[in-house]
This record gives sequence, structure tokens and C-alpha cells, in this order.
Amino acid sequence: MSIRRLTLPVLATSAVLLLWSGGLPAAYAADAARPATTLPAALAAPDATPSAVTVATPTGGDAPAKADAPALALSSYDPHSGQAVLSAHGPAAPQAAAGLHPGQLIDSPPSAAAPHGALVKVTGVQKTGDAVRVSTRPATLPELLGHTKAALQAPVSPAAFSVQPQVKGLQVTYDSTGLTSADGSISGGLGLSANATVPLPNGSSATLAGSVELDPTIDFSYQGGLGALAPQQARVGFQLGAHADWHVTAGLTATGTPLSIPIANLSASPVVMVGALPVVINLDLTLSADISADGTVSIDAKQSYDGSWGVHSDYAQGQGWTTSTDPSTSTVTPLALDLSGDASVKTGLVAQASVSLYDALGVKASIEPYLRTAVHGSVVLDGTGAAPVVNGTVSLYGGLDIDGALFARLAILGTTLAEQDLPFLTFEREWPIDSWSTGGAPTALPGASAGSSS
Repeated sequence: MSIRRLTLPVLATSAVLLLWSGGLPAAYAADAARPATTLPAALAAPDATPSAVTVATPTGGDAPAKADAPALALSSYDPHSGQAVLSAHGPAAPQAAAGLHPGQLIDSPPSAAAPHGALVKVTGVQKTGDAVRVSTRPATLPELLGHTKAALQAPVSPAAFSVQPQVKGLQVTYDSTGLTSADGSISGGLGLSANATVPLPNGSSATLAGSVELDPTIDFSYQGGLGALAPQQARVGFQLGAHADWHVTAGLTATGTPLSIPIANLSASPVVMVGALPVVINLDLTLSADISADGTVSIDAKQSYDGSWGVHSDYAQGQGWTTSTDPSTSTVTPLALDLSGDASVKTGLVAQASVSLYDALGVKASIEPYLRTAVHGSVVLDGTGAAPVVNGTVSLYGGLDIDGALFARLAILGTTLAEQDLPFLTFEREWPIDSWSTGGAPTALPGASAGSSS
């Protein structure tokens, strides 16, 4: 079965997302067509990310803002009021504080005061002892980067992620190599493993055991327009390679809505150095296991998932936004099954992800590769390669569900907008893996992929 790329164009004239994209006067059109200066872009190592803010002065022309040597740290910041306090950070702090004035940009890496980073423009300065109080407004990438261009696609170090376990006994492993095996599965990156028993609403319990290996890559590009106006092009997104093996044991009775078992929340805020200027990208990922049934069934299932997928937000001047989700390849394979009952049972691994600039503008998506088993009777698949033992009828299906939205909270790209998510079309695909019935000749159980022909 072929997979198509999912896109949603968001017109520049939308009442929800109004972008500056009108016709340019002839004098400006020629300027806009000038080649943009290319700046080097590199991902800062987690242990090399600066703790001091970058104070930069916009040039008012094509050039990027001029960055001063970091000498001040962000002690506090209220994004609602725009009030911030800067404190000394290094021997050059007194001179840096004395030289701070309205019109300058404060570009902060992730910190306790601004966990997602901050990009603001100074509108007022008040010096109090060793600290400097400033009034600010949100700044934009065009103010910071000017008429330049930069592009980067790079893996995120596993050490950059903060992991908050949602099940007892979650184990986290880090492998900076991020190696990929010959079959495409991830053998490095960030690993999670769990073995937990969780209560179910009907008073019973479910046991979840397994491991997930993740290998994320961020994707960022920017090409400036005229001065502080909206850029000609911009992109923020990421790709995620994943391999998962999980084992679910439960007794279910018509769950209605899926039972969600949270596994972990992961977050990272890698810093892309565009020349001497930092740009903060925020990644958030929530993993959970979902189980649902439309009847009564006893389930003991082992399954695996191999695949990669990506989400992106793209902007082009005159066209507005396009959000896209690329399912790439997804393979769901049953490894062992012991089911009995009369129900359609769905067991999936859900990844809810978002990628954004300064937690202000980006795309979020939910993807669920799953195995669905329609059983009327019982089936035992022992995982040795032998034919399954079937009493009744059993059908196996692999599936992939994706939905998501563009979100925009601040005018980070020099756009005027309202705080409202713009959803893109839901992607739902299901494909048959195999089926058996009592008295029929069993067939071998092949793997099946969302990217294969059927």
C-alpha cells in the first residue's frame, strides 16, 4: 500500500493566520530578489549551549543583528507582561549592562527563567544595582537574522532529552551513536524500557512490558525577506526513527474509548547556532500504549514496530503555510499471540509530538501504529514460526493513524495571527496481515508494512 504525504495549505489571507504577503513595490521587489547571504548553521552540543543571553543590535538592513559577547543572564522573565530581569554573567557584565538600550534584541537559550528559550526586543531599560530590569515585546526571526539564509538537518543528541517517567520502573538508556541496522531498525539513540502493571477502569489490571528506541533529527531552514518583514521561506520540523517491541496482557470487556497507558514524556530544546546567533527549537514527545476492544476478550500479545515519520511546518512568502506529515515507512508485526473471546482488539503505541520555534510556532501530530485482531474463538501464535493454533476465526490487521495541527502563539516570523490551532487532514490506513479459520489451511504469517503494496 502506498503512502502519500499529508499537507495542508494555509492561505496568507486566512482570517485566522494573516501573513504579510501583498505585492511589493517595484523598488523593493528587486531588493527581495537579491541573493541572501548564507550563514553557517550548526547544532550546539547540549553541554556547550551558552547559559548567558545574546544581546544583539538589529542592523536595519540585509545583515543579521550584530551580537555582543554574552555577558548577561536572564534571571526572570514574564512572557505575559514582557518584564525581564538580567543579571551579571562574567567580567564584561558591567559594560554590557551599561550599554543595554531600547531596540536591542535579547536572545536567550533555554534556562530556568525561560525553559523554551526567549527572543524579545527591548522597549525600556531600568538599572537597579547589579541587575537590569527591561520591558520587552516578542521579537521575530527576520529582526534577528535579516536577509540571510541558513539550513540545518541534524540528529539530536540523546543526552539533550529530559525524560519524565509515567510508569513505575521506567529505564532510560542513552547511545550517542544512533546506529541503524541493515533492516532499517534503530540500534542507537534514546532507549526506554518498562515492565509495569497498571489498573484498568473495570477493576482488573493490564501488564505492559517492552522497549522503545528513538532516533530524532531536527530540520530547520530560513531565508529572509526585506528587513523585519516576513521571510521568503522558513521551515521547522523533525524526523523520528523508531523501533519498538511491546507485550500487553489484559482481560478486556467492551472498553468503549481506548485505554491509554502513559509511558513517558520527553522534551528537548536544542539550540541551532546560525552564525553567532542562537535559534531555539523545542521538541516535545509523549509516549503511551493504547488498548481497546469492542467485546470481551483475554489478550496476551507481543508485537513490534519499525518505521520512521516526520512532521514539518513550511512557510513560503505569497503562499502562506503548509503543514505536512510524512509517514515514510511503518511495519507492524505480531510476534506472539494468545487471544480468546469475541471482539475486535486494537493494541497500539501512540506518539504525540510537537516541534516549534521558541514554543511559539510549529506543528504537532499524533501517530499510532497498531495491531488489530478480530477474533471469534481463540488463537495461539507461539512466535517460533510454527502455524498458529486456531479455534474459530481470526483476522490480523496492521494500521497507522495520524492527525495533527499547525499552532501559532506568537508572531515569531513577523506575522499577524490569532492563537488557534489549524488542523490538517486525518490520515488513517489499515491493511490486512493474515487470517485463519477452523478447518482452513493455515498460512505463514508475514510481516506487513504501510509502505508496501497490497
